[in-house]
Amino acid sequence: MIDVEAKKDAILYGKNIVKTFLILALPIMFSSIIKTAHDMVDMYVVANIKDAKPIVDAQVAAISFTTPIISVVQGLAMGLMIAGTALMSQNIGAKQYAKAKRISGQLMLLCVFIGILFNILLYILAPNIIRMMNAEEELFIYSVRYVRVRSFELSGLFIFFAFQATRQSMGDTLSPVIFNIISIIINIILTMLFVLVLGFDLTGAAWGTVIGNMIIIPFCIGFLRRDDRHHMNLDWDSFKLDSKVLGRIFSLGWPAAISQSFTALGFVIVNSMIAGYDQSMFAGIGVGNRINSLVLFPAFGIGGVLATFVGQNVGAKNPARAKQGFFISLWMVLSITTVGTLILIPFRRFLVSVFLQEESAIELASKYLLFLLCNLPLMAIFQNFIGVFQGTGRTDLVLFLSTSRLWIMRVPSLFLFLYVFNVGDRSVWHAMIIGNVGASILGFILYQFVDFKMRKKDRIIGREELAGE
Repeated sequence: MIDVEAKKDAILYGKNIVKTFLILALPIMFSSIIKTAHDMVDMYVVANIKDAKPIVDAQVAAISFTTPIISVVQGLAMGLMIAGTALMSQNIGAKQYAKAKRISGQLMLLCVFIGILFNILLYILAPNIIRMMNAEEELFIYSVRYVRVRSFELSGLFIFFAFQATRQSMGDTLSPVIFNIISIIINIILTMLFVLVLGFDLTGAAWGTVIGNMIIIPFCIGFLRRDDRHHMNLDWDSFKLDSKVLGRIFSLGWPAAISQSFTALGFVIVNSMIAGYDQSMFAGIGVGNRINSLVLFPAFGIGGVLATFVGQNVGAKNPARAKQGFFISLWMVLSITTVGTLILIPFRRFLVSVFLQEESAIELASKYLLFLLCNLPLMAIFQNFIGVFQGTGRTDLVLFLSTSRLWIMRVPSLFLFLYVFNVGDRSVWHAMIIGNVGASILGFILYQFVDFKMRKKDRIIGREELAGE
């Protein structure tokens, strides 16, 4: 059993904050690394389809090309997850457990509805979206196939995000990781079976992902219903429609949801510009991004823990500790990304050659990965600011920072480098550097507007609007 009470005490009172962050973040880091490893397995399996060498790189490219499309929809779920985590962690910190429980139930209800809705929309609109992104020939065909299959995982994925928000707000980062690892193992086995044994194309990898994600959902819901620590075991009353709670989740969640989706949409635009310039770049860029994630995801893990750490301490009226947690986490992510960068740089060409066959794609991926790795500390700083803004409930700052990085800094820069200055493949990493440097500076400026206090409208939901205490 996971000692949630001990983790809550560590968040609110523990003397060794570094140890607390590591204990809470390691499961998230491990899960993220496993997820990235799974994505790389998908690419490797697709890259080794028998008797399909001429179109292998097109299928590998389609997986990378369509990732932002799926991420746009997932961004909505992540926005709701961010809002739910902030509200629940602050109420748990204030010992308002019944209110946190009601928020969890309403969040789950909302995620089910939105997941089904976007499953239908994405399946229907996939060809139109991909055509608008300038995909042609094999890239268009395989992208449509892949997205349509992946659309069937959205309802389950939304539910899992609601489950993760509930557990993470309690300081339980392990349970979601266990379920996620089970899902990924099933996913990898099915992908190998469908593609290497049964002879599917990249849709075999897609169906493996869908089944792996959906199969764990009944167990996640059952876990929430039976686990009564912090009185957070969901009952049927938790799922009764409560317009006030849903309204508060929406009001806090929409900036985060728009932020996540706008970020992903920005990458859709980036991919569209690259496709209009040279579609052959996608295989190399996609592989570089996957390898880069192995080092970046630990920063995401610590950023996620920071949101819970800050949220609970804000709810417990301990702003000094919340601020201290921010600076400690900043130091940790900078250390991790710097060391990871130094380790991977010498091996970058060997790593990309595992997934690509064309020499030109290998050369491009190797150069791109070098710039990605050198940018990792800046990307970690950005993620740390996102975590502290989420924990304090300042999703408006999350929205402003995320959209500014991509839409004001990166997308216009990429357009100028590609179509005005004709820089070629270097355009991608030049634009990335501008976005990351600018976002780090902007994050420090926005941080000055954070007061680490539980806002009045968040306090209302914790003490007045919900019955049950």
